[in-house]
Amino acid sequence: MNKQIELLRKISIFADLADDDLEKLIELSEKRKYPRNSIILYRGDEGRAIYLIRKGKVKITLNNEEGKEIILNTLTKGNYFGEMSIFDKRKRSASVIAMLDSEFLIISNNALNDLIKKRPEVSFKLLSEMSLRLRAANEQIRSLTFDKVRHRVAQVLKNLCKESSLNNNDGYQVIIRPAIKDIAALAGTTRETASRILHEFSRQGAIKLNKENIIIFSK
Repeated sequence: MNKQIELLRKISIFADLADDDLEKLIELSEKRKYPRNSIILYRGDEGRAIYLIRKGKVKITLNNEEGKEIILNTLTKGNYFGEMSIFDKRKRSASVIAMLDSEFLIISNNALNDLIKKRPEVSFKLLSEMSLRLRAANEQIRSLTFDKVRHRVAQVLKNLCKESSLNNNDGYQVIIRPAIKDIAALAGTTRETASRILHEFSRQGAIKLNKENIIIFSK
């Protein structure tokens, strides 16, 4: 129980709740595991719960008419998804796929609504987080529309650095090497183009491509 409370405390929307409130949420929650590449949620599914990431990493995706995957966001341990259905009661607007073996604490909308009635400040924190995500989505749309591909790939690497839980050092940062298709989807380009740009960055000494990770050197 203590580990679960510690996890919830690290999530901003629950950080200020009393232990009793957190314990009640945990009692009403469900633990679930998904292996890498599993589809956790499909676009169009009924939205009945919020998913808290205990371990792993997920990507929030859409597919265009040609079937090309577009990654809207990636989330790691201590984050959450599925919160929009708490407010609008509508179906899932995107699919969620495990990028690594992942574990979740799933809290039903009913349990969360009961908590919000008791602690209304939770709803304000949720809305604040949703606003930040909307701003990030707007920036991604702007980048996909106006920025050149090289800049977008560089921005993807920068964002992955922010997410990385690996130890970073002065002069360089280390990230787990994503699949090239995921970098391409995040940058809104083809796999071939993303791969070419990464190797260009490597030849220029900006990054080092290893089998398991990418080292990104600070300028």
